[in-house]
Amino acid sequence: MLLLDEPTAALDLRHQEELMRTARDRADRGHAVLAVLHDLQLAAAYADEIAVLHAGRLVERGRPESVLTEPLLEEVYQLPIEVLRHPVTGSVLVGPRRNSKGTPTP
Repeated sequence: MLLLDEPTAALDLRHQEELMRTARDRADRGHAVLAVLHDLQLAAAYADEIAVLHAGRLVERGRPESVLTEPLLEEVYQLPIEVLRHPVTGSVLVGPRRNSKGTPTP
C-alpha cells in the first residue's frame, strides 16, 4: 500500500507528473494507492476514483468524470468552477471560471 499526503505540493510540473506516473504505475501493478490531493487536475488525470470531502464529510465518491462536476465543486469550494473535456484527449480539465481579466466570475 502506498499512502501519499499532498505529495506534489512543493514540486514543479515535471516532477509532479513523474511522481503521479509512478503512483499510477504502482496501482496498475496491483498495489493500493491512496493520495490526498488538492490539485483537481492531477486527481482527474491519474485517479481511478475520487472522493470529495467538505467540512470533514464525504460528499461524493466515484470516477473522476462523474464526481468532478461544476455544481458539486461550486458547492464545495464556494467558487465558480469550469469542468471541461479536452477536445483531443478527452481528459477532464478543472479550474476556476474566470473573466477576461483573470478574476473569478459570479
